[in-house]
Parts: sequence; structure tokens; C-alpha cells
Amino acid sequence: MPTYNYRCEKCEHAWEDFLSMADYEKPTKEPCPQCGVTEVRKVIGGMPGIGVDATLTPDKATGGDWSELMGRMKKVAGAKGRRKLDASGDHSGRRWNQ
Repeated sequence: MPTYNYRCEKCEHAWEDFLSMADYEKPTKEPCPQCGVTEVRKVIGGMPGIGVDATLTPDKATGGDWSELMGRMKKVAGAKGRRKLDASGDHSGRRWNQ
């Protein structure tokens, strides 16, 4: 259900409500929940956002298991495999430079 934002014209109390699209007009006919005045209007709210953790690292996502796994893989990979594993973490591949 969409979230709608409303504001009282008298006391400027703002609130939001989760309503079905059919009930979109309903709160504008009801009084302000704070002061009881019926001068309520819809306001344009912000766009819904998606929370993203910009600091998310493989270690943070796996609780530290990523570094342990990479260390084990490097031990058994050999010299060529270790170079490839190291290069995979620095975005130096062709697909990153396009």
C-alpha cells in the first residue's frame, strides 16, 4: 500500500498514512489528529528510498569469512592462481576499464 503525506493548515502538524489507493482522499475529510481542525491537505512527500550500505565489504557481509576463504584459496592455488586472485580484487580486468 502506498504511503501518503498530510499536513494540517492550522497547526502545521504533518503525518503520513498507509492507505489503499481507493482511500487516498479519506484523510483530507477527517480532522487533524493533533488539533481537530478539518483544514488538512495532501502534501508531496519524498520519493521512497532504498537503503544501501555504501561501506559494505565482502568481509562485512560474511562476518569476516571472506578473508579467511581467500587466504585458504591462495595457499592451494599456486603462483599463477594467487596472481589471479589478487588481481580480481583490484578491478583491473578488462571489464572494469571499459
